[in-house]
Amino acid sequence: MTEIDQSILNDVDMYHDENNTSNEDESCACNFEDSEGEAHIYDSSQISTNTFTKAKLMSIHLSQLMLQHRIARAAYRDIVQFINTVIRDHDDIMMERGAKISHGETVDALLKSKSSVKGHEYDICSSGCRLYGINDNQESCVDCGKPRYKTDPNQSQTPAANMKLMSVGDMLSQMLADPATRELLCYRANRESVAGQLTNIFDGDNYKQLVQQGLFSNPNDIAIGLYTNGPIHQKPTHLDSFLIPIINELRDLEAHGLVVKHNGVELCRSKVYLLLASGNIPAVADMAHIGSHTSLFGCRFCKTKGKCPTNRRHGMYFDDISTWLRPLKDFKVGNPSKNIYQPSIYTQLSTFSGSSFFALDELHLIARGIGKLMYDLITVTLTKETKFYYTHPDNTLNTTEYPFHIPRTDLVTIGNCITSLQKYIPTSFQGSFDNIFANIDGTRIVDWLDFLLYLVPTLVMPYLPNRAVKTALLSLVKGCALALQWTLTSELLDEMESYFKHWHSFLYQQQQGPLQCYSTRSMERVIGVFSKLIKSKSKGGRNASFLVERFAIHNYTSTAISICDEINLIQPKPYGRESYMDLPNDPSGAQLWEPFHQFVNLNNDLVEGVGGPSVKEALLKYYWRTTGLTGHEFGDSVVVVVARLWMDLTKNETSRGNHYVMFTCPYRNNRNVIVHSWLVGTVQFYFQHVDFYGFPHFLAFVEVMKEHDTAGHDSSVPIVKQRSQSTNTLGHQTQPTYAVISVNDICHQVGLVQYPPNGNQFYVIAPYYIFNNNMRITKGNLSIL
Repeated sequence: MTEIDQSILNDVDMYHDENNTSNEDESCACNFEDSEGEAHIYDSSQISTNTFTKAKLMSIHLSQLMLQHRIARAAYRDIVQFINTVIRDHDDIMMERGAKISHGETVDALLKSKSSVKGHEYDICSSGCRLYGINDNQESCVDCGKPRYKTDPNQSQTPAANMKLMSVGDMLSQMLADPATRELLCYRANRESVAGQLTNIFDGDNYKQLVQQGLFSNPNDIAIGLYTNGPIHQKPTHLDSFLIPIINELRDLEAHGLVVKHNGVELCRSKVYLLLASGNIPAVADMAHIGSHTSLFGCRFCKTKGKCPTNRRHGMYFDDISTWLRPLKDFKVGNPSKNIYQPSIYTQLSTFSGSSFFALDELHLIARGIGKLMYDLITVTLTKETKFYYTHPDNTLNTTEYPFHIPRTDLVTIGNCITSLQKYIPTSFQGSFDNIFANIDGTRIVDWLDFLLYLVPTLVMPYLPNRAVKTALLSLVKGCALALQWTLTSELLDEMESYFKHWHSFLYQQQQGPLQCYSTRSMERVIGVFSKLIKSKSKGGRNASFLVERFAIHNYTSTAISICDEINLIQPKPYGRESYMDLPNDPSGAQLWEPFHQFVNLNNDLVEGVGGPSVKEALLKYYWRTTGLTGHEFGDSVVVVVARLWMDLTKNETSRGNHYVMFTCPYRNNRNVIVHSWLVGTVQFYFQHVDFYGFPHFLAFVEVMKEHDTAGHDSSVPIVKQRSQSTNTLGHQTQPTYAVISVNDICHQVGLVQYPPNGNQFYVIAPYYIFNNNMRITKGNLSIL
């Protein structure tokens, strides 16, 4: 064979190899047999009726049911543990008379028959206009004219519609009957206020005035709030008719109290006081009997008079910031000329405090209100007719170019940055950080709050056209962030006032305490739970009232007995004292949680993927930096790596981008004085190390960001630059900078927002926190490590 012939054969073989796709580039469970050529041969006898045991078949069927009904994985685990408990205790269960697992309706009936907690039925208008009281003799609705009772002669006095209301006293008495719950309810009486701080509604002036009047004299006295939501389908014409049974009961409970007894022996006695009523803006307006917030006197707190814009057909603007708060008399007798069209039924209570009784809600005021407004401001489609109107102090109107416009191309850039940042956001941020500029549908209230607090100061602000606008909007954002703090001081209130200039909110918070303490978040969560369970499309309110009763009975049963303990339910091993480590006499309360992994030889071992020598070098620098200890005083090489750190709600180690932290780095300057600078890093792992003197240290091993600075538009917005993964220096990839820090030096668990011009540069954000006005002064650099 000539060389030419061989080269032709090689070319032919190569051609066949490149075009043969029969079984080289695919994966499948088939076989090949010479007698069948290249046909795919499958064996259909792998699964038969004898392949699985009955227990395995039942497990498979259960798995199919979980998929069919889209059951959550956590619920799947709970169901499996329950079934295994039933299998384990089968013999004992079958010895009981009529032993079987009952359906939900049977269980509800059983609990209702054994429980003293139950819903009380009231007749209501079939159109949802009103609730009929027990002594109400009306036979038709005065609003819609529909009959109260069914017209069937065989069903006389049968209500056309009804619903259930739970008694406040019934539910609270069951809570007070339980010793553990009763101890929790004593929080109000046992807490100690800190002078100059507002940390709770009990630090507010309203509560303190009630105490001075002699209310809340008993440690078991209870303060509650009432929340409503609106607008809803079939909005009631007379909301008061639904509230009157509750208000009447509260009048009795605040005047005469309740006594809880067990077998004739008194357990406790308590009075119940309603401190506030809140909800979203339409719901609170209905409770206070105030007209629309877009009416002439639309503010429910003060008597400011609105102005209609001359250039628009709708909208009401309140620019008078010097008016007085509404007097208590307006709510007691009404003031139609100032938009309070009838007295409020809440004035019948001894705790009614005027406009501050109808509490502000942070979700609807700041998140859904200001956050959504900010979005609307920057997404305006600019035309020649788009002008910015404002009023001078002398009431003359002026116009100028629209100052909040951001071009569509820049909005797309902002949206792309939002899309890319999700992996850098820890779970301590409650929003989803979806790109609202691409799709606004489904945006939740907490998403608007995150947009306002974190994305406006970082991504939006650089694209605004002038510095005056940036300063004004940054002040608004900072003021909102301060209003959302759990702890307020006189200094923070002054700072908030400086940001808002003249705004009633900072005065209002002195009346009721921080906004977070009486937020409607709990109400919104409950609505989320019930909305998924309500099946009726025409009688949703009635359906919801029966669900409330069902939940109340189950909660009472769970309080009375521990069902899991009684049936000895198979459960995962509970956490115990051996599950975590803490430092003796450490006021921070830091804890390192299992599982624990011990590494003895830092000279050779890999520690969580990092070379032992790198860990040892960083550890030596930490001791030298903080204590002056040298290598001879290092101690042994034993480090105990842990699964997670717990310090508080904003610094716990969980999932999804949880490892970005801002920390202070103490170091000795040229004058041998210890100073602190801030740095940002990525936590690789947490660990414990015992030094030469036998003292344990709780430490974190972090990869520190390459550069630290602040934003050009505001020095209170930190910026960091991370090490580029693709940068090569003389053919070698840039090495990371590692450091060991004390867990007590961690200031915040932070999120990173990508800086548009540079993919490796990020703004730094922290949950509900406003950084110092000049972070540039205290920024750190890698040399101090």
